[in-house]
Amino acid sequence: MATSLAVPIAYITVLVTSLAIFSRIYRRRQAAEKTSFEPWFPAHPARDIYITLLSADPPVPESMLKSALLVRATADVKRIWRIKEDKQALMGLHERGLVGDDTMSRFTTAEKELEAEIVDVVSEANTFRQGWGAMIFATASEMAHAEKTRDTVINIAKVKALEEKRLSLRAKLLGLPIIQQQLQQQQQPSPAKLSPAASPAVSAPGSPQPGSIQLDSGASTPSKNTPKKTKTASKKK
Repeated sequence: MATSLAVPIAYITVLVTSLAIFSRIYRRRQAAEKTSFEPWFPAHPARDIYITLLSADPPVPESMLKSALLVRATADVKRIWRIKEDKQALMGLHERGLVGDDTMSRFTTAEKELEAEIVDVVSEANTFRQGWGAMIFATASEMAHAEKTRDTVINIAKVKALEEKRLSLRAKLLGLPIIQQQLQQQQQPSPAKLSPAASPAVSAPGSPQPGSIQLDSGASTPSKNTPKKTKTASKKK
């Protein structure tokens, strides 16, 4: 009787112990995954460069430190733009249930880190000159806009080539010869650009002009009085 009760008790004890161990290991792994997720932004090289220059021995000139801090602020401005763009998309996707809580936690962590970075840049700017912290991000925003415009202008030819390639491939797959002809006409220079401008026709110095009447200066025109003079002369005779 005692042996018959010991077997199920031992079985239950082993089952409960194994479940407790499994639950503990599972919770540790979940906690490790939550704390070791991939950061939203990659490394911050501009910040690392500024910290390296700040702790350099011998010390670097102050102008170089200011330039490095301004580059760091420009990189932060670009991150602010990306945070604003990603937040609108993530909020909509999270409301629909297409984005999990781990992604939202990554985004929230990135926002907090960016806020701390902005506060650090402002405090560093005020160490160089009092009040510069309120102006550094305005200057950095102008630099970021100029850099964005320059990249857009530089990549116009590349984007145009990719778009023409995409249109030609689409026309080839769909069998649209009209689009191919249009693309070929766009690529070939127009004949109006190649031909010189039409010059007005110059007439030869001796050629008659249309609408003009030429008169000989030496030729005499017949008059009505000549035949009357001959009649009077014959009567006198």
